[in-house]
Amino acid sequence: MKRFCVFLSLLCYLSTSWACTSFIISGNATPTGRPMMFKHRDTDELNNRINYFDGAIYDFIGLVNASSLDGEVWAGMNEAGLCIMNTASYNLREDTLACQMDREGEMMYHVLSNCASLQDFECWLSKYPKPWGVEANFGLIDAMGGAAYYEINNHNWIKYDVNKEVKGYRVVTNFSFAGRYEDYEGWERYITATAIMGGAFNANHQMSATEALNLFSRQYRHELLDIDFDSVNAPEYTVDQDFIPRRITSAVVVFEGVSTPKEARKTIMWTALGYPACAVAVPLVLDKWHVPHYMLARDEHAQEGDGLHSEMCDLSLQIKDQWVFPLRISNGKRYVNIQHILRGTDIAPSLLNCTQRVEKAIEASFSPLYQQWKNGQMSDEQFLRAYDEIAKEWLQTYRSSFAAYLAE
Repeated sequence: MKRFCVFLSLLCYLSTSWACTSFIISGNATPTGRPMMFKHRDTDELNNRINYFDGAIYDFIGLVNASSLDGEVWAGMNEAGLCIMNTASYNLREDTLACQMDREGEMMYHVLSNCASLQDFECWLSKYPKPWGVEANFGLIDAMGGAAYYEINNHNWIKYDVNKEVKGYRVVTNFSFAGRYEDYEGWERYITATAIMGGAFNANHQMSATEALNLFSRQYRHELLDIDFDSVNAPEYTVDQDFIPRRITSAVVVFEGVSTPKEARKTIMWTALGYPACAVAVPLVLDKWHVPHYMLARDEHAQEGDGLHSEMCDLSLQIKDQWVFPLRISNGKRYVNIQHILRGTDIAPSLLNCTQRVEKAIEASFSPLYQQWKNGQMSDEQFLRAYDEIAKEWLQTYRSSFAAYLAE
């Protein structure tokens, strides 16, 4: 109780800087030989959507801001099986150049459009005009077994090969290991994520995308303060500070890679748009005409000039605003209602109960279909036709599961 009081009294100021929590698991450390890459996105751009791009060399899909028209991607995969994401860093820049910064989204857009592998990415960096306008940690996996983080500033980069990690994985938040120690950001989330990964991965080297979401993006655990809220001990409200899920969380993306270039198009990009406690992960495949419509832009919003919103993200944000961060006065936005997330009420189940119910239904319909496709028992055309049919149901399943929270 004493430590919890310290938590409430000391953490009264919230940082709104861009951030993220991420990890990569090497294919060498998984039973299937398939790497996994996870990005929990924190940003002031809370309304996100998916977009399909006709690239210069490779077509790709990516997570973008609702206000974005073209030219930026904040996580994505291309038809060669290359996947990329980033986390902001605040201790890596070594210059004071008056150049345009925060160009990470622009860089990832060009990488997905032009590169097929980690080797291509490194060659591309050697030709990309400097200063790059970035200060970030970039994570990449490819269809040839590559898995690495790159710490990149305006002029230099350092590579960390995840395939050489003794534990088989690497966790990264908002500092660069080669950067200034005194400027580490996101350290509290780093030690929490490292503890979660150590426990989960040591117990079972097999982790699904939805398990990753539940372990990292839907836990209210604070390793530094020895806090771990659950359905039994959760209060009604707590301070929204240094948990992995935060008010500024906008999306979670989990890439399930492949083990050979022949399977490049069978890479899966599981995407939850919005706040994780009230968003569900939808498996996306790389095909221009087969991205579920509710993950893409809604035309009516474009006409209203509000940005190119997706229906799924709009629903998630509606629930978040009304039930998770409902306080509007004083410092209310700094307090999260975890009773609704973890325990529920007499009139509604917990939000996590709702998300997990929907994701179990999604996995139950998608996983057998994907395995048949991956094993060659189903052609691309057959898979995509069947995928369209089951994906149509997922939005209605979401609405039904969250009916108590979406009621007017």
